Amino acid sequence: MRFDLFFALAALVMPFYGFAGDTLTIQQCRDLAIQNSPLQQKKLYAASISALQIRNLQSNNLPRINVGGQASWQTDVVRFPGDSPLFQVPEIPKDQYKLNVDIAQRIWDGGSDRYVQRQRELENELASAQVDVDVFQLRELVTDLYFRALLLQESEAILLSTKTDLQNRLKQAEASVTEGAALRTTADQVQIQILRTEQQIAATQVDKQAVMELLAKWINRKNTDFQLAEPVWTDEPLQPELRPEYRLFALQQSAWQIQKDRLQLTVQPRIEAFAQAGFGQPNPLNFFEVGFEPFALIGLRAIWSPFDWGNRKRDSQVFDLQMKSVEIQRDAFQQRLEANTIRDFWDLNVKYKEQLKQDQAIVALQEDIVRRADAQVKNGVMTATDYLTQINLLTQARLTQKTHELQLALSKEMLVAKIGK
Repeated sequence: MRFDLFFALAALVMPFYGFAGDTLTIQQCRDLAIQNSPLQQKKLYAASISALQIRNLQSNNLPRINVGGQASWQTDVVRFPGDSPLFQVPEIPKDQYKLNVDIAQRIWDGGSDRYVQRQRELENELASAQVDVDVFQLRELVTDLYFRALLLQESEAILLSTKTDLQNRLKQAEASVTEGAALRTTADQVQIQILRTEQQIAATQVDKQAVMELLAKWINRKNTDFQLAEPVWTDEPLQPELRPEYRLFALQQSAWQIQKDRLQLTVQPRIEAFAQAGFGQPNPLNFFEVGFEPFALIGLRAIWSPFDWGNRKRDSQVFDLQMKSVEIQRDAFQQRLEANTIRDFWDLNVKYKEQLKQDQAIVALQEDIVRRADAQVKNGVMTATDYLTQINLLTQARLTQKTHELQLALSKEMLVAKIGK
């Protein structure tokens, strides 16, 4: 097969098999959970709503055309007290009809649309920021699931290693029984311990599969055929990043500021050109024409309200208080965030570091004890039961050490999920 054809086929196949059996880091899982959250669709809806609203605003610059009609009957009409010798005075009918078209073209609105458009854009940004706040909470959830699965994964590996050691010990015990150097009970005790270890392995695998399926659900993976990468511990300081809540608070204050700025429009005049044309009986512009006559009207009109009796000042004070309220919410969030990270900080920098130092010493001593116990069993100085007890202690020490290692990494990753990257 030609190499270019081989690579072409590989390029077609890779999209379907590229994710099988891959390894995901904690940061990749967090990013996948955020990217695949259904809440992200709300950003698209908010953007579409904003675009439609802005299109509506732009149509305000087009002429407004209204078609109207009216039919009425009235009890009395204007009458002249007598007839004129020069002309015949028309008789105004009591039933009157009117059909007209009104056209109005805005000339000056005081800049109202500019503020409304900015307000619609801010509403879109606020909706987007709220989505970012909602999905940001997934970081902590996914981080916790990731480390729970990772701890079960590492516990399974330690138990499998213990099982291998016990199987090797069982072979030695079977050989001693065959040679008549040991009782059958010795081999049976090792076999019982192997079965107990297999029980622990099976339980750990079930728990791991359940947690992995939960994690796969949050990161939108159809199966759990991926591995978890154990984070590498480093003492590098965290790099704080801006939480999405701060952007949301800033946008909320901007929204109130826009509404405050719009208050100045209340003292601005509105100017527009208008025209009206139609047919009326009688002619609404000339009552001497009592037939169904055409008419037209064109001109300019202005609206201005120079006095608001202090409403604008009071509304401005309301918006200032709203902005201060947002500022208080921001300070409360900052306080809550700092309080929630104190525990992780101490776990990261003090608690688990000290425990790991002790774990390393305990595991090293217990490994020495097991090595000596193995020789003592072979020489008949120690019973198989005492040897298995030391094996259990070594397994427990390794599990405790691995737990503390992952708890140390979890403390840092929780801080990353909350305040850093």
